Amino acid sequence: MAEHNLLYGWIRRVVLLVVFIFAGVNGHAQDDRTVKQLNVLGTAVIQKNVVEGRQNAVDDALVAAVGRVVVEMLTGETVVRRFKLINDSILTQKDKYIQNYRVLTESKSGNTIRTLVQVDVAVERVSRDLSQLGIALAGTVYPRILLMVAEKNVTDAGFSYWWGDNSGVRRTICEQAMAKSLQSTGFEIIDPPDLSTPLGLPIEVPETQILALAARLGADVVVAANGSAAAAPNTMGGTITAFESVVQARAFNVQSGQPIGRTQQKSVVSGQDAVSAGRDALSAAGASVGDALGRKIMIAWQQEQDRSALVQVEVEGTGGHIASFVRLRTAIATLSGVKDLKMQEMTADRANMAVSYQGSTRSLADALLLKTFSGFGIDIYDVTPESVHIRLVHQ
Repeated sequence: MAEHNLLYGWIRRVVLLVVFIFAGVNGHAQDDRTVKQLNVLGTAVIQKNVVEGRQNAVDDALVAAVGRVVVEMLTGETVVRRFKLINDSILTQKDKYIQNYRVLTESKSGNTIRTLVQVDVAVERVSRDLSQLGIALAGTVYPRILLMVAEKNVTDAGFSYWWGDNSGVRRTICEQAMAKSLQSTGFEIIDPPDLSTPLGLPIEVPETQILALAARLGADVVVAANGSAAAAPNTMGGTITAFESVVQARAFNVQSGQPIGRTQQKSVVSGQDAVSAGRDALSAAGASVGDALGRKIMIAWQQEQDRSALVQVEVEGTGGHIASFVRLRTAIATLSGVKDLKMQEMTADRANMAVSYQGSTRSLADALLLKTFSGFGIDIYDVTPESVHIRLVHQ
């Protein structure tokens, strides 16, 4: 009995030790995910005294640390394009993101002082605030956007739009400008369908029909808008007239049907030719709409991506290829955004999994499509709002 108690006590201590080790590993992994430690140089010119110069050098290092984290989270193009917003909203508020710092060493040369500072940056806080600003993180799967923009220039008798009775109408002027603005941010714009038979829809399409059409064309977001240009009352010298355009737009999440945001933008240009000036005004207003709506769409999209949803992943062709299925399952489990993966059912030639995933089913499918496997491939043959259906293809 004494030996049995001794053995039981020894086993209990080993089990507790293992539990503590794994708890420590998990806790450390979580800390690594939420806090990034950097060694950063800061520089300042000594103007009044060394103490003030040293603090300025430390502050410079703290801003540099936050800036480095931001740069690592974004593409170079995004940093350049959105730098003013990043500077005004993130870098000027560095204290929100600094969890801790320690001056490791310093050196003074003439009236210049440099400090080496160890900085702990709260990276998830940076990520959250960038998302709330509508700045897309590197690796973000952008939504596909369908634009439905009706337009009336100064001398036009009525509105032009591609979903009406005329099959020859393509993109309008302000729609082209809107598309260019959104594409420069990274959004994918769906081309209007090449219609052999006009859709014959009215200019004011009911929301249910807008959403149904957008879903049929594979859009994640649809923007319904109208813009018109007209002569403004101001003139100069009797020959140069001001022309004003107004563009109103609404954006909807196609899957949920919920509104994302709306905006109204105006533009005024001057010119002698009414048609040309009207086109310029419509183009400028369309670009402004793209800028204004793009930020709202990205904020809503990233909030949607941040919500963990349970995605059903069904894999066919597992019979006789369990090793391939295991490699696929491992690849899914290690995808960014996957929080948990559980097997639900496995039959002779099929496996079902429940995947807790931050993002849409399409973004999960897109991420899987980029994976390569030795000895087999995958055919993602169906993606619904709740599920991804995959077929193993063996070479």
